[in-house]
Amino acid sequence: MRKNCTRNGLLVGVVILALLLVMLAVGCGNGETEESTTPAKTEGEYSGTVKASGSTTVLPLAQEAATGFMEDNPDATVEVQGGGSSTGITQVKEGVVDIGNASRDLKDEEDDGALVDHKIAFDIIAVVVNPGVTVTDLTTDQVKGLFTGAIKNWSEVGGADAEVVVVSRDQASGTREMFDQEALGSSKDAPVVPAESAIETNSNGIMRETVASTANSIGYLSYGYINDSVKPVNYNGVEPTIENAKADTYPLARYLHMFTNGEPEGAVKGYIDYVLSDAFQTDVVSKDYIPISEVE
Repeated sequence: MRKNCTRNGLLVGVVILALLLVMLAVGCGNGETEESTTPAKTEGEYSGTVKASGSTTVLPLAQEAATGFMEDNPDATVEVQGGGSSTGITQVKEGVVDIGNASRDLKDEEDDGALVDHKIAFDIIAVVVNPGVTVTDLTTDQVKGLFTGAIKNWSEVGGADAEVVVVSRDQASGTREMFDQEALGSSKDAPVVPAESAIETNSNGIMRETVASTANSIGYLSYGYINDSVKPVNYNGVEPTIENAKADTYPLARYLHMFTNGEPEGAVKGYIDYVLSDAFQTDVVSKDYIPISEVE
């Protein structure tokens, strides 16, 4: 009897142990199944380095986008430099950078079909003067006369008896190229030469500082750089505002571009997509420019 009881007890113990092992195995299996069906995260999917250079008009937008993109993608690095539109276009064609920022269209000699244009915003250029200048409105002919040196005194355009100080941009500037063509009537066959005494600057920021600190001066700025230190003037009676540019009543307007050598991939594509995202266009671009979706 004792042997039978012992055998029966052992048999029951073995069965119970087997059941416990089965339950543990099932529990572990469920945990593995739940973990394997959890969707992968999409944030932080980009890595590597993105290099961009070019337009100082595009520079603030590009830098702010770089900060946001790197926050979302810790393994990615975006390096942004200025240098002017021509520099950006040249460097992206040569493979020095991944993105060439520009505040003008490609010239015929630059457009070999390899560069892909990503329009990121719509901008306007405003004629600005030192706050001490009393003139508030200028015609096309007056603007041309002032910047070419044909008009040398503010009294010739309704201002005070004071010599005009012209401030211009450097030749690599897309802003200057657009201004020369649209406001001064410059062309490849008939280029307009700025006043001999013109002060040349190499960025929107320096242009603003120079006009703000130089009495009787006149210059031009991308809309996003205008602040209380300079005074924008009307052009042919039209105020330089985003509303007037959207209504096509203010003529000095242009697209801002990011050019890539072929279709972008990887982090380069991710960064450009970030710039064109609804969130960035609404929260950042719309503060100083016209979001691309509103003009495309």
